[in-house]
Amino acid sequence: MADLGYRPFDTRTVCDFVQPLVREPVVSAEEIGDGNLNLVFRVTAGSGRSVIVKQALPYLRVAGESWSLTRHRARIEADAIEAHGKLAPEMLPRLIHFDEALSALVLEDLAGHVTWRDALMSGRATPGVAAAVGRYCAQVLLGTSDVKLSSPDRKALRRRFVYSELCIVTEDLVFTSPYIDSPSNRYDPAINVLAESLRADQALHKAAAELRFAFKTRDEALLHGDLHTGSVMVKDDDVRVIDLEFAYFGPVGFDPGLLLAHLALARIAHEASGGGSYARLIDDYAFEFWDALSDESRRRWSPTEPWFDRFFARVLADAARFAGLEMIRRIVGLAHAQDVDCLSPNNRLQAQNRVVSAGRSLVLGSPCAGFAELWNRATHEEHYA
Repeated sequence: MADLGYRPFDTRTVCDFVQPLVREPVVSAEEIGDGNLNLVFRVTAGSGRSVIVKQALPYLRVAGESWSLTRHRARIEADAIEAHGKLAPEMLPRLIHFDEALSALVLEDLAGHVTWRDALMSGRATPGVAAAVGRYCAQVLLGTSDVKLSSPDRKALRRRFVYSELCIVTEDLVFTSPYIDSPSNRYDPAINVLAESLRADQALHKAAAELRFAFKTRDEALLHGDLHTGSVMVKDDDVRVIDLEFAYFGPVGFDPGLLLAHLALARIAHEASGGGSYARLIDDYAFEFWDALSDESRRRWSPTEPWFDRFFARVLADAARFAGLEMIRRIVGLAHAQDVDCLSPNNRLQAQNRVVSAGRSLVLGSPCAGFAELWNRATHEEHYA
């Protein structure tokens, strides 16, 4: 992507950019992004109408300018919104405009929505959200797989989503860095011994390497690629999925595994801080997500392919192991989960140890017999078998 004309927006220049699109005076802009990658602004016109502008920076924001990235991820996100939006239109924000030269997307403003993570952290009930996300996963994962797409259509879609630079970031942060003495790792000094034990665990190293290979080579469906409770927006019964710049073709179990990892993080955090009743509500959400994923996947499965149960057993096995690695990296890697980080020191230490223990159990334990066993390992067990 040529840099000609590219400039990072500020609150003045983003107004100039939006003005021709909204065709009315723009009165204000505020930066609202707190993510790891991009600039995000809310721009408001005189009528009160507002839009979101998301602009890719030429580096990984959470790591600083020393970790350079191409801005092609903006194009990936625009294309992924289009592709997933055809399969689950009610679940994606509307893409109003994409400017490739400026690596900028103009999106529907989901005003009044909050992230599912924030809702879970605050102890707010979120009925229907888990099931909606489960159905979304089934719609887009089955809908972009060989089961539903013709070979020519799938090949054409596959060419639009090559293994991207952000996939390499995932390789590093999820599958590699937590198990070596990487400068990108960060964790509380109180868990130094725990972090060292991960680096010394050869069985865990081998399992992570195997899963990294699956992540790189099994191009089964067009994934979201970074599906967690922070990339789901909720407002009453309206549920949307955002931040699709990590989209690529990979294993079907990857997205469900990441989502379940973050539900488990939320559950462990509530239990560590004494919120046992809400922790049990998160148990319900996890089962609702999985049941919706299973039911919608079965409904969309081709009747000419009589092996759904075997297929879904592998999705379960993959989701468990990917969830385990995601849980571990959110404790010792570069990007943490606020669910655990916001706890008091004693509660945080308890939660961190439980999360890593659960992650090991999921990655190194024998295959789960069903979802109940997966969830029990993710939230209750202290040692893998």
